[in-house]
This record gives sequence, C-alpha cells and structure tokens, in this order.
Amino acid sequence: MIIDPQSNMVIKHANADNPPSYDYVAAQAGSNEQQLMTDKIKTTNQQAQLPSIPPNTVTAVHNRAAPLMQQPTIYHYHNPLTGEQVASLLPPDHPEMICLQEGRHINETNFGILGILAAIVWFPLGIGLCLLDRRVKCKRCGMVIDNGICG
Repeated sequence: MIIDPQSNMVIKHANADNPPSYDYVAAQAGSNEQQLMTDKIKTTNQQAQLPSIPPNTVTAVHNRAAPLMQQPTIYHYHNPLTGEQVASLLPPDHPEMICLQEGRHINETNFGILGILAAIVWFPLGIGLCLLDRRVKCKRCGMVIDNGICG
C-alpha cells in the first residue's frame, strides 16, 4: 500500500511485500521539487506586487500600519522620610502619591469579629487578643499597614 502525496489516494499493490524501487521514488521526489520551486517563484512575484511599507512603521497582522504608541509619562518624586528618588507612572494627584509626598498615611483601624468576641468572653485577657486581631489601613490610598494575626 502506497499513499500518493499529490492526489492523497492510497494505491494498493498486488504484492505488498515488494515496495517500489529507490529509483522510482527518487524520480517522484525530483518532480515534486521542481513543482515546489515553480510555486516559490510564483509567490515571490506576488510578494513583489504588494505595496511598500516605510521601514520605521510597525505592521499589524494584515500588513496595515499600526498606530504608534505614545510613551508613558514618568513622574519623579522625592520621598521626604528617606530622601530617595522615586520614579512612578502614577500622577501627583493619585492617592498613593499624595501619601508618599506627605510621608504619612491616614490610619483607619478595624477590629475583627474574633477579637471582639474574645474581648467579651475572656475579659481582661481578651482585650489583648482583640488588639492582635486588628487591621490597620490608610483611609486615603487603601494600603494595608497592619493585617493582624487573623487576617
């Protein structure tokens, strides 16, 4: 049984134990190579007819010019506490950058339900457990400063 690559058909021989000779297969491969070369020449001629695109243009999938992206604005800040220079993509009016420029956060403390229950049930030791189960975060930027043990 031989599969013909050109017609995708199966050719059955009377005697399956005798494969075709090497010369026969090589002759078939030679004709396929000539056909592939003519196909390549045709495709290069078609590519030569495409419109030319300037070399600095970014092209998308369909050979259309893609819009050039604008470079992001980088803001430079000075941390007042540490004195280090910080480069960020966030604008100066962003809440995180306001906290960085002032050098402090506005703390908001929330106590967990387990800490409150422990403070009620095991008073006065439960007060210490309530302080361990607290969550401190900044009101302005939302940064979690202390997550507590149970958080």
